[in-house]
Amino acid sequence: MVINKNLDFDINQYEDIIEYAYREGELGVCQWNISKHKLYVSEKITGHNLGDIHSLTEFVNAIAYHKDKDLAVQDVYDYINNVTSFYNSTFRVQAKDGKIRWVLFSGKMFEDEHTKELVLKALIFDVSGLKLRGGHDTLTNLVNDRFFRRKLISSIKDAKSLNRKGALLYIEIDNYKNIINNYGFEFGDKLIKEFADIINPVTIKNHELAKMPGKTFVILIDSFDDIREVKEVCDKITDICKNNFYIDQIKIDISVSIGVSIFPDDSSNPDELIKLCDFALGQSRLRGGGICTLFNKEISKTYYRQLLIESKLSDAINNQEFCLYYQPQVDVEKNKIIGLEALIRWTNGEIGSISPAEFIPIAEKRGFIIEIGNWVLEESLKTLKKWQDKGYDLESISVNISSIELNKNNFNENLINLCKKYNIPHSKVKIEITERTLMISSDGSKRKIDKLIEEGFKIALDDFGTGYSNLKSMLDFFVHTLKIDKSLIDNIETDKSQAVIKAIIALSNYFDCEIIAEGVETKDQLDILTRLGCKRIQGYYFSRPLPESEVEKLLEKN
Repeated sequence: MVINKNLDFDINQYEDIIEYAYREGELGVCQWNISKHKLYVSEKITGHNLGDIHSLTEFVNAIAYHKDKDLAVQDVYDYINNVTSFYNSTFRVQAKDGKIRWVLFSGKMFEDEHTKELVLKALIFDVSGLKLRGGHDTLTNLVNDRFFRRKLISSIKDAKSLNRKGALLYIEIDNYKNIINNYGFEFGDKLIKEFADIINPVTIKNHELAKMPGKTFVILIDSFDDIREVKEVCDKITDICKNNFYIDQIKIDISVSIGVSIFPDDSSNPDELIKLCDFALGQSRLRGGGICTLFNKEISKTYYRQLLIESKLSDAINNQEFCLYYQPQVDVEKNKIIGLEALIRWTNGEIGSISPAEFIPIAEKRGFIIEIGNWVLEESLKTLKKWQDKGYDLESISVNISSIELNKNNFNENLINLCKKYNIPHSKVKIEITERTLMISSDGSKRKIDKLIEEGFKIALDDFGTGYSNLKSMLDFFVHTLKIDKSLIDNIETDKSQAVIKAIIALSNYFDCEIIAEGVETKDQLDILTRLGCKRIQGYYFSRPLPESEVEKLLEKN
């Protein structure tokens, strides 16, 4: 019998495939006569001979890996009690040979038309290594995010009913991005797998290690009596990372950041617990990485403030809460303002003034940065148009752009259209990007930068000299401006800072690009910079960032 006239595939071939899968131990069959309390099972996946077992729940309980027993049995009960429409259950089994395998049970209940007996028929699949995402991560063979969430929900429920505490540990390799930048994604996958193999033994009977999307791991500690038990697990993991890792005979030094949340104390909501854990992980990274941070009352103030900021950001543009300030860039030889940097400011009726350093990372993380970036670009060019019409002579206006904005498909097109709308020459628009933005940008984004340069726009490298600096940035693009970071200016009295600034100025002369020193606040700083050969200055010594009306007064004098 032909299944599909367009396919050369008949039912006999299909039966051959099933027979082959069964013979090779990739497929099993199960039939549970619920009415007579009898079970028939034929499978070679586990290799166990279980003897006198009469129900599917007994069979599942016998073969399931000890960490998955509760969920596997619950899936059977949920189906026969009509909680779910189909019986589909993925879990781990420990086969007779000692190996951990992932299996999928899939079946349905029928009423025998002759005997009227209730029978559940199911197929058993060995899905180890297959990309079915039923329960495991195919790279590490660990529990994946879907299966982990089910286990977390079950653990929270048990913790509340049994009056006990559990913990969630988020773990990330600190320097993973640098490693894949140097050695590639395939190498990164090998590191992830090796890391999983090494830290898995840390998890004991009531722990579960899972692989989340990206480079994140998570450990569920089902219950603990003392918080020191949780800290001990964290210490073991950070100690493991002090050992040498060898991937393809290359020695790799790694450290990890860990964030911890406790349930039900911090929350009984699984999604919120994960957010709290992720936030604590972020605090570990902010403190330099290689450490563990527990979510606590002090951290919670920052967390809930961020939630409040996030909730207000979505309506900030519509409510006209943003405005632009402009900080002058001065040529000290000509004693003249030659450019302005546009800087966004936000004042909310409930929160008050919020620093860009606080709300921009949240906007980037939560997807608001594109809309905000578009507003900044248009507002900057609209204001420049007013100043042009009044005859104010400026070389350029600088606008900061994030990697997320660069990655947007129509960024270049939007910028060009705005210049056309306000009749702004491309040469008067300077796009400021940090070298870190360059490092994490895609090849497509870098091609966009090339196109912007071809179109006549200027590119400035912001925060130059802060540790990301490398010659490759200079070689890859025609950079118009290097902006010396404020941290170097703050320490300009030291020989080391002066040597670095002198080297940056020499580099700029070689590549024929201008230098601007940021954060200049004193006459002494200005005198040293002038002596070193830096003639363009931005900072409080000349002017703080000002609203449009006050900038106009300066431009009148200019």
